[in-house]
Amino acid sequence: MPETASPVSPLAGTNTLLAELILLLTEPFSFPEECALSATDRHHIRVIAWLGKQLARETGTPGLVSIRENSGFSTTAIRTLSLFLQEKTYPAELTVLQIPAPAPYPPETILGITGSPQDRPASPKTPILLYKSTGQEPAQGLSLGDDLTLLAAGASDFLQLLDTHTPDTLELRQSLHRLLRTQLQQDQTRESLEKQLSMTQNLLSRSHHASCDLRIQTRIQTTEKLLAEQETQDLQIRASHYQSLSEDLEQKIQTLLLEQTESRLRLEQFQYWQSAIQHNARQTEQAVQDQNTRLTDSNAGLDALRDFLSHPAPLWRRILRALRKPFVPHIPTLPPTLSIPTLPDLPPVQLPQSVEAEDMTLISEPPAPQIQSTIQNILFIAGEPDTPGVAYRCDRNADAARHAGFNARIQPCATVGYEDIQWADVMVFWRVEYSGHVGTILDLARENDVLTIFDADDIVFVPHYARIDLIDGIRSIGATEERIERCFTDMRRTLLRCDQGSASTEELAHAMHELKPVVHLLPNVYDEASLHQARLALRMRGEPGRPAPATDPVRIGYATGSRTHQRDFARACSALAEVLAQRPQARLVLFREKDNHRPVLLMEEFPALRAVESQIEWRDMVPLSQLPAEFARFDISIAPLETGNVFCEAKSEIKFFEPALAGSATIVSPTAPFRRIVRNGETGLLADTEDDWKAALLTLIDNPGQRLRMARDAYHDVLWPFSPQAQSRRMKLALTSLRNDEDAAASVETLLARQRLGRPEVPVIPDSETLFHHDALAEADVSVVITSYNYAAHILDALDSVASQTLLLLDLIVVDDGSTDDSTDLVLAWMERKRDRFNRLILRRSLHNAGLGGARNIGMDAAETPFILQLDADNTLRPAACDTLLKAMTFGTAYAYPVIECFGEKGPIPARSDTDLPSPPGATALLGDLPFHPLALVSGNRVDAMAMIAKWAWAAAGGYYVSREAMGWEDFDLWCTFAEMGLPGHLVPDILADYRQHDSSMTNTSTEKATQKARVVDFVQQRHPWIRLTAESARQRL
Repeated sequence: MPETASPVSPLAGTNTLLAELILLLTEPFSFPEECALSATDRHHIRVIAWLGKQLARETGTPGLVSIRENSGFSTTAIRTLSLFLQEKTYPAELTVLQIPAPAPYPPETILGITGSPQDRPASPKTPILLYKSTGQEPAQGLSLGDDLTLLAAGASDFLQLLDTHTPDTLELRQSLHRLLRTQLQQDQTRESLEKQLSMTQNLLSRSHHASCDLRIQTRIQTTEKLLAEQETQDLQIRASHYQSLSEDLEQKIQTLLLEQTESRLRLEQFQYWQSAIQHNARQTEQAVQDQNTRLTDSNAGLDALRDFLSHPAPLWRRILRALRKPFVPHIPTLPPTLSIPTLPDLPPVQLPQSVEAEDMTLISEPPAPQIQSTIQNILFIAGEPDTPGVAYRCDRNADAARHAGFNARIQPCATVGYEDIQWADVMVFWRVEYSGHVGTILDLARENDVLTIFDADDIVFVPHYARIDLIDGIRSIGATEERIERCFTDMRRTLLRCDQGSASTEELAHAMHELKPVVHLLPNVYDEASLHQARLALRMRGEPGRPAPATDPVRIGYATGSRTHQRDFARACSALAEVLAQRPQARLVLFREKDNHRPVLLMEEFPALRAVESQIEWRDMVPLSQLPAEFARFDISIAPLETGNVFCEAKSEIKFFEPALAGSATIVSPTAPFRRIVRNGETGLLADTEDDWKAALLTLIDNPGQRLRMARDAYHDVLWPFSPQAQSRRMKLALTSLRNDEDAAASVETLLARQRLGRPEVPVIPDSETLFHHDALAEADVSVVITSYNYAAHILDALDSVASQTLLLLDLIVVDDGSTDDSTDLVLAWMERKRDRFNRLILRRSLHNAGLGGARNIGMDAAETPFILQLDADNTLRPAACDTLLKAMTFGTAYAYPVIECFGEKGPIPARSDTDLPSPPGATALLGDLPFHPLALVSGNRVDAMAMIAKWAWAAAGGYYVSREAMGWEDFDLWCTFAEMGLPGHLVPDILADYRQHDSSMTNTSTEKATQKARVVDFVQQRHPWIRLTAESARQRL
């Protein structure tokens, strides 16, 4: 409210006037445009405000402030003056008017410019403040400073007091002039100093950035020089080597020429030998023919003699013959003994000496694991081979069997033949209806001692469940209860004739137990291809985990692939319609058939959506292989089901873990499988009633940060239990239990022990900000994560060692844990220069110092590769580290670690001397050189943090622990958790990294301090009671 005017004595209250002026002159501005004002402008604005306040207090009438054009009083100053006057809420309004120059105008003229007479008081008391430009002097007025002149129009006691030249007012005017001049000089001096300070700060900032750039440039030039020198030395060595090779080649050529001559001589000798053999063969053949001819003639003579002797002539004829001439019978002689001509002697041949292949090495791949048992070949028989379910229950389970060391095939039921039955040791029947063909298969399986398992992912073996009130899909797809009941009956017959059962959920297994005592629980899982596609599609939207622009719509997706979920969707429909009406930025994503654009949902059953149909986004249905990319478009995924419905209660967790892999936050109905897997409020939201659905939808729409955190934690939470690696372990236990009684007992013992371990906690990811982000959208296999805290002196060594890796496609993530030195600036400058070297290049900084475990978890969360190599900022990698360790990360391997050489300021550190186990001369100190065995962890840590870790394994263990009070053994704790879970590691027996030992390392400044070491030991032993450390006291690494 305006202050009421009160009569004052001309000289009364002068101290109050000056005090108010002093307060105004020293009062700070609260307007953002202040930075654009000069000290003189700010000074004049305060003086004008002071005058206006005094005039308003005196008269309560509006005032006029006149500013001449081109006088130097900027437009910004005029606007700030208006804001300043409004902020003071003066009872009289001071109108700011800009009048033309150059001629000064009398007060009456200025008053005329302001408006018509009826708009102003008849006898105004309007102060007019002229801002004097250089060289222009007003014809009249009161000087308030070097460039301020006050013209008064009308009567004003206050202005008259200032303009009166009497001894009584002299002191007031002098004080006023002195105060204004002094304050203006102070303001100008302050402004000058602030400008100088700002210039100095800018100069220092530029100098700092230039220093970082120069430091990196110098390092690059030094590195390039060293590389050039090294390359020159290498070239010289290569030249010498090539010279030696040339000499060796010449020698080998001479040897080869000699061998060629000897070979030619041997060939001539062999040809001579061949000719002699052929000649002797011809002679032998002729001799055999002659011998055969003689034998034929001799046989004929002998036959004639035998005939003659067996038929003697009459006596009278014999007497006549005796008298005429003596008879001498012809007795044939036998041919001589056949002899084969001897071969001529060959001249001696000197065989060339054998060539030793010293430079050749044989490389053999490790053999695939094999199960030494009669259970080896697994045949998966698909009863519905053309449906998406075959991918979940046959393809992915067959892959799990193969990774477990078994042979696996998939065959449609109609094409199974006798050869398939003979090949198989186990046959798994998925959704196979009984028929004559199936009966024959089962009979032959029993005759050939083939074990049979019936597998199902729905309750399709209970015929009396085939009712529309339980399965709404019977109605919506146009089927009949009789037809579905017949189908369920045939599947039940197949189940009854099988030896065992297999199910995707506990509820389904419980229903199957009524028919089969042994039922294996094998949940639906994802495969590597779908995971890669989901994460790549998410990256294409921007950096995962970072908010989208506020202008982007919020998409709520319902990905159903059939018309069997009408009643399920109805549980959330009303809430969706109401939320869409309240939140115009929300969109409901539904699917339709690609060819005819017919919605998958029967939309006529949901009239509530008609009012918001403009907010419905239609997508064409896609094959299962492309579904992850659709999930990646969702901000929120919904999976409503009929809770309490026995059929829905047995549904698997697919609609939760698939959106989670693609970065979508999910709201689901609280069926039993969803209640077990969803951590309500942390990894997802459970909604049953309409109010639940409305509250859940509004929560996620209105809180993008919570939505992103929930999607991130859900991704980490499902990465292990629904992974191919976890399914392979389950499959191995299930199939191994089929061997014999002993194996069955051991497999179930392991299964129950794993169940007792319980679910791990979700990894703790401290809040962070992204300072640098580059993504070429390729798919690398390895990320290197560097954690840094005040390591400006060493981090460039670590960065350069990563850039020099022989693995070309590589991601690099640096996590700065709130450093107070210039290491962050160094990393930023280095990344600007090296962005083309990497597929993804990211710098994140924790919002608060999170400690080593928190920083490592930030890096693991940012990684989008299957494998991550941890590197501390004061250590370095050797060029082949990533490539060599990657080759060791076979399926199911949780981590691989190299041998690490220790070094200090003077180079490699010699190995510790031990009289019982002496080291060879020149040996250096090594870390991580022991082969992998979980029991080696009982007495202490044997593996350094510089190890390559599978991301699924990190998630399975719940990440690194985050505790600043027990900081230092995060890696040892992780290895112990892997040991408890039965996840294997692998030693790569090559020196692939270098460990820097120095006084300022975290190990020496924190972990190996007596008090801290005691806390760390107690903390880790409570988490893993089975370890018995042999070195609990602190020991510096120097």
